[in-house]
Amino acid sequence: MVDWLTRHFPHQSSLDIRVASSSQHATRIAAEESFRADIVVAVGGDGTVADVASGIFGTDVTLGIVPAGSTNITARALGIPSDPLAAMDVLAGPSTQRVIDVGRSGERSFLNMAGAGFDAELFKAANPFWKRRLGWLAYLPAAALALRLQPSIVRVAIDGDCFETQSALILVANGGAAVAPSFTVYPGISVNDGWLDVLVFSASTPAEIVATLGQASLQKLDRSPHVVWRRAQTVRIDADPPLAVELDGDARGTTPRQFTVVPGGLRVVTPLPVIE
Repeated sequence: MVDWLTRHFPHQSSLDIRVASSSQHATRIAAEESFRADIVVAVGGDGTVADVASGIFGTDVTLGIVPAGSTNITARALGIPSDPLAAMDVLAGPSTQRVIDVGRSGERSFLNMAGAGFDAELFKAANPFWKRRLGWLAYLPAAALALRLQPSIVRVAIDGDCFETQSALILVANGGAAVAPSFTVYPGISVNDGWLDVLVFSASTPAEIVATLGQASLQKLDRSPHVVWRRAQTVRIDADPPLAVELDGDARGTTPRQFTVVPGGLRVVTPLPVIE
């Protein structure tokens, strides 16, 4: 990959390749490079992309993505090729820049999805070895373990409007894909509409869980009586007992947690649109 980069990028370009040893290190590298770079490229999965996006947040730097993770949902949602060499062709050749919204929680960014409860437990339980080998299929055994999670009493505040219910899963979506890039959790979710989409799952009995999973597999959660959907600029989640939290597939502590959206907060290098 390094040889390809040095061969294909123009000689007048300054190319600095740095390797991160952790999530925090990736964010720190991106922040350091944002003072001198026009484009900072994340080579990795959704979590790495979010780490780099966190580092350049609030700057004029553009994000480039070379997918090299287990699911690469963010890249695929933006039309970036799943093959790393093809993705690098986009960076080195004709391309465009797309402006997208950025989800924020504390000092961290997320570009596709944040969640509390079941999905965070799923990501924590997935085996890293099988994630690299099988991609999103590696999450299936972890899902069986995460399904044992008992609902918490959750208090959700959406732009100041509060409600309380029982839930083992809350999704806060900037983009609409979950686990598999082709799987959209709810219709109409967009990365450039200026909103977060909040889905609170209230299914608790085995029959309700099976019915909700069935509707999810058919991408018909908008018809489920066990899913509350709202749009928000700001959402706060409290839970008793606390629920684990994930941002773009990486564990990020537990509730309570607040999420906000920054409309048009990031530019990303994407392929030129296909003209038919």
